[in-house]
Amino acid sequence: MREGSNRSRWARRIVTAGATALSAVTLGQVALVGPVAAVPGLVVRTTFGPSNSVAKTQSAICPAGTSVIGGGGAITGSGLGQVGMDIMLPLVDANLYSVTGREDANGVTGNWAVTASALCAPAPKGLQVVTGHSVINSVNPKFRELSCPVGKRAIGGGGAALALGSGSSEVLLEDVRINQNSVTVAGVEAGNSFAGDWSMDIAVICADPLPGEQRVIVDSVLTSTVSRSVTATCPVGTRVHGVGGEIVGGDGQVRLTEMRPTSSSTVTVRAVEDEDGFSSNWKVRAYAVCAS
Repeated sequence: MREGSNRSRWARRIVTAGATALSAVTLGQVALVGPVAAVPGLVVRTTFGPSNSVAKTQSAICPAGTSVIGGGGAITGSGLGQVGMDIMLPLVDANLYSVTGREDANGVTGNWAVTASALCAPAPKGLQVVTGHSVINSVNPKFRELSCPVGKRAIGGGGAALALGSGSSEVLLEDVRINQNSVTVAGVEAGNSFAGDWSMDIAVICADPLPGEQRVIVDSVLTSTVSRSVTATCPVGTRVHGVGGEIVGGDGQVRLTEMRPTSSSTVTVRAVEDEDGFSSNWKVRAYAVCAS
């Protein structure tokens, strides 16, 4: 495994990988929430993409004078269990958070859209981004953990599940876990049936400890229902500064359809079973990095 410090090269790799089946980055309708706390000037910027049935990338760009410190996205519309958010990454050189949606190999007859949200702020003290990627092979599933430099905390991040030579959602980004000093991403083949090689990419946004910093981790109930969601809420007096989520027990048959800040104090994670359903129990987990 290799860890990269050359951010421009890494960002180009992600954009190139996603471009095999994607149109150009779409900048849709923008919503801007005012300053919310702890990191001075913190805002949430959200963009809404077009509704159609083609693979697409949606990006939320941070305003001038701010840096991306986290983010997330959502898929809305038809065929949610067949559309994967395969790439959810902060692209630091472009100062944005990017989300890619692609249909599975069977395709979807209805229309769907991608929403991207970026947490933006004047660079907090000690801001640093660490990136890396896994080996490229057919091992399934894959896990990759990347740590912040000593003394720094992980406040955000993202990941990508990249199937070589495929324009479809053949491998799923299941987990983006925001630990105290690291981020862990996990990927799995859709239905555990992809025959080719694939890899995982990861980004960790690090900073010096924030005032009142704490992590809120909340699980949904463990059931076999088609759709499951959960919301992590920051304690009174704190606000969301980082976002994470994961599927527990999905076994390649459940897709993330939402992992984003849904207000200044909440993070919502949602997932849906694929078109064939899934008889086993599973759940989703939401991570909110909160600070005062």
